[in-house]
Amino acid sequence: MIAPTARLRHIDILRSIAIILVVIGHVGAFPGLEIVERRFPIYCYHMALFFFVSGYLFRDMEWGTFGRFVWRKTKTLALPLIGWNIVYAGIVSFLSANAVTNYLPPVESIWTAHNLFVEPFLTGHQYYLNLATWFIGVLYVAMLVYGLFHLLTKRLPDWALLIIYALLAGLALYSARFEFFASHYWLIPQRACYALFFIQLGRCFRRYIEPLLTPNRLCWITLVVFLFWWASLTCEWRYYVLVFMNFEGHVIRPLCAGALGCLFWAMMSMLIARKTPANRLEHLLGANTWSIMMHHLLVRFLIIWLAVTLTRDAAQIDAFRNDFWYRSPAVDYWIYVAAMIVLPIIWQVLFDRLKSFIPLPEKWKK
Repeated sequence: MIAPTARLRHIDILRSIAIILVVIGHVGAFPGLEIVERRFPIYCYHMALFFFVSGYLFRDMEWGTFGRFVWRKTKTLALPLIGWNIVYAGIVSFLSANAVTNYLPPVESIWTAHNLFVEPFLTGHQYYLNLATWFIGVLYVAMLVYGLFHLLTKRLPDWALLIIYALLAGLALYSARFEFFASHYWLIPQRACYALFFIQLGRCFRRYIEPLLTPNRLCWITLVVFLFWWASLTCEWRYYVLVFMNFEGHVIRPLCAGALGCLFWAMMSMLIARKTPANRLEHLLGANTWSIMMHHLLVRFLIIWLAVTLTRDAAQIDAFRNDFWYRSPAVDYWIYVAAMIVLPIIWQVLFDRLKSFIPLPEKWKK
């Protein structure tokens, strides 16, 4: 495991924050702090954080390297997504054949070409246990489109592209209001347009904002951004769901809430990086967000399955069998959160060590 570099330490921290928010979103609000979740709903900005990081890390390229860029994204995003989707098809087939729950798809509908190779890039909810991976398909498509647009618009300044992408994102949010665009296939261009804005925001942050954030300015600018973010979110709770482009008919508020949330957490990450010593935990989290995103819901499922089996409570067993989002009260909240983060990291570390013993063609390593 490589040590975190000082230059990108704040990005490791930002990734860590983003993936922890994803896990918390799938467990439920902090006990006793539900009012914080209602004031700053995680679903308003947590997926945008990952697009933001991708834009921050994006580097200029030429037409001659575009093919390499596409292959790199395919190798690191699309192919592992398909591979693990096939693995989860096998897991769900076993569970479904043994009637563990009532909501998993029947075995005969699991092994279809659509569910194996197409649906992961649409809703990603074909097998439930890996439904969080819908985001990986969105990120893959968005990054390919972003890379192509980058080459086609090289003469435009980044701030101008940010405005253009904001308009495209607004158009996508507006179109989501209409029943005509309710087909899952419309999700691909709609979510890509939404993602382009936040990818470009990350790039603009690195180019225009980060150079201005001197130690003396960072604290008060972070405070100002927080106040604007707080003002952009009314006391009325909003539950935005990017996977289905469900933004309750809003256009401006989702973009403002997402953008200000990204800026706030990006600057908070810089503050943490400057004020605290480096540690391996933040790097472990930041370097393994892919594995946590892929496997944390399976961990959640197995914990609840074990809990209800051991308690033998008929009401809990019935709730578990019929509701994927049921959470057993027999397990402490923080056990859910810790296990859903730690176990996928352990698996990834073991998997990486196993891969190191497998000889691969040199072109796969580039």
